[in-house]
This record gives sequence, structure tokens and C-alpha cells, in this order.
Amino acid sequence: MISVLRSVISSTCLSTCLPAMAQCASAMAPSCGEYEACFAKYCPCDGDQDEYFISYGKKYCSAFLNDANLSDQGKRWRDKTLVCLQEKIVPKLDISNHPSCDCSAMKAFAFDVHVACYTQPGASICDLPDSDVARIAWTVDFKDMFGAAGVSQMRKVSAICATSAPDDGRRARWNALSAALGSP
Repeated sequence: MISVLRSVISSTCLSTCLPAMAQCASAMAPSCGEYEACFAKYCPCDGDQDEYFISYGKKYCSAFLNDANLSDQGKRWRDKTLVCLQEKIVPKLDISNHPSCDCSAMKAFAFDVHVACYTQPGASICDLPDSDVARIAWTVDFKDMFGAAGVSQMRKVSAICATSAPDDGRRARWNALSAALGSP
């Protein structure tokens, strides 16, 4: 994370940007505070049809962190996924006194990194028990899951899991989902 922060610093913003960057650095433990304190502040899209950080990012961060019914493995996946998603966003922010943001491009980028974070080695949704996958699916609103971005993510995740999930029945279920959704 330090190298990411250093790469964003320019000599013109050292005095004002360092405090802002510190507030944007994600903690090792997952938290949803970054969505308002950092992401929405440095990518101000309030009122824009492509606003993502509060209406989607923070919403689901809070929903997943408040779900006490995931297994220990599911909680580990959740925690690593939330940190991964947040760490991928920071380098894309305009951390300055007058930030600008292409809301549509930022939303597209955020959705694109979901798949890599959901299926990261050591904490992949592909390896979770069916009960956790079901809880995750029920947490996501129908309109978000079956909107264009949601279906695209499900296609990509299911294609990855169809070949990488444990071969104890889970791989076959991911394969069936992948076939039902069509190729990514």
C-alpha cells in the first residue's frame, strides 16, 4: 500500500495531499468509512447517474460487514475482498484540493476489479461453501445482481470458478451457472 501511496504523490501536493492520502489508506481490517471520507470526497459524483461509492460500494460494504451468518471462511473472503476492492480504488483517485472524476469511468473501473477481488488466490468465492455463496447472493439486491454489470460479473466469476473451485461438487455447480449465464 505504501508504494501505491508514493506513486500518487506529486511535489505540488505534499502539504495538502499527505493528510488526504492517509485518510484514503485502507486499514488491514475492513471498514466502510473510506467510502465517504475518501472515495466520494475525491471522486465527487453525488447526483450523477454513475455515482458508485455511496449507492453501491458503501451499501454493500455495510451489508456484508453486518452479516454475522457467514462461516469463518466466508468472513475471511469478505474481509479480504473488501480490502482488495478499496486498495484498487485509491490509485485512481484525484487526491487534490479540487478533485475531478469521470464518474462513468470510475464506476466501470470499480465493477471491473470486482471479479479479481472476488476470486483472488487464498480468498476466492470459488472455494466457499454453498451456504456462504447463497448468503452472498441474497445480500445483493435483485436489480444489482441482474443488471448488466451484475450479470457480467457473475459470468466472469462463474467461468473462473467452473475451472478453479474444489472438485467436490462445487465446480459442477459453478459450471452449471456458467453455462446458464453464457460465456463472459
